[in-house]
Amino acid sequence: MHLNEGSSQSRSLAKPLQVPLAFCLLVSACLAGSPATAGSPPTKEQSRQQGSSRPAPLVKEQSHQFIGQHPNPLANELESLSVSAEETFEAAIAGKLDRLPKKFEAVKKNAASIPPIQDDSNANLLPHLRHTITELEQAVNSKDRLEVMRYANRVSLIAATLAVPLKPCVPTEVSLLDYNARELVIWSEMKRIERLSSIVIRMHLAWQALMPKLVDRNATKELRRFSDLMGHLEAAKTPEEYNRISRLLSNELNSMKLVFARK
Repeated sequence: MHLNEGSSQSRSLAKPLQVPLAFCLLVSACLAGSPATAGSPPTKEQSRQQGSSRPAPLVKEQSHQFIGQHPNPLANELESLSVSAEETFEAAIAGKLDRLPKKFEAVKKNAASIPPIQDDSNANLLPHLRHTITELEQAVNSKDRLEVMRYANRVSLIAATLAVPLKPCVPTEVSLLDYNARELVIWSEMKRIERLSSIVIRMHLAWQALMPKLVDRNATKELRRFSDLMGHLEAAKTPEEYNRISRLLSNELNSMKLVFARK
């Protein structure tokens, strides 16, 4: 990869920090489930009002093509669970509340197909997954849009964490960045600037861990585009800026998935 050595950005691209993935996942999982950082959710009426003037939904058409690519059936089941959770999130963000019951049934079905995992490191995740799906079902039944988004996104994080030992086709760092980009959408709607700042820090950790894998794939264009967006994200000041950039990041992550899908 040929980079301009005179550029500080190029130097940062060429020498990414080696951040342990387990640390990134731990930070995200802890913050996702911590009442101290979650803050008070909006009322149902606030949730519906915030959904009345939303931008276009994120682009997710490419997600399905990764299902079935892994030789391990469990990895494919976890990918199916993640995709169904993301689709539930997308239906909620688009305000399509009438579609949520059907989307949730797909999540519930995919979660039920996951067999018991004999791994001490994941022993607590399956009960946490069941609890999160119960919370998601309650949010769907009450048509609480933002709560649906929060719990659907949390399901995607748990699925990504469970898949780590299986070495999924798409690096877990991509899933982690995607999860955090959706978190930015949620908390930008809630106008929680301090929460948004902490999410950006988590994204930087995951991005630093992913960069060497993109270098190995000679994905120079993807590396530069995402680095530019991360720079814009770091400079964001308002919830609206965070929201807009997070959607660009999610779309870029979809393109990045294709890099790793290539044999």
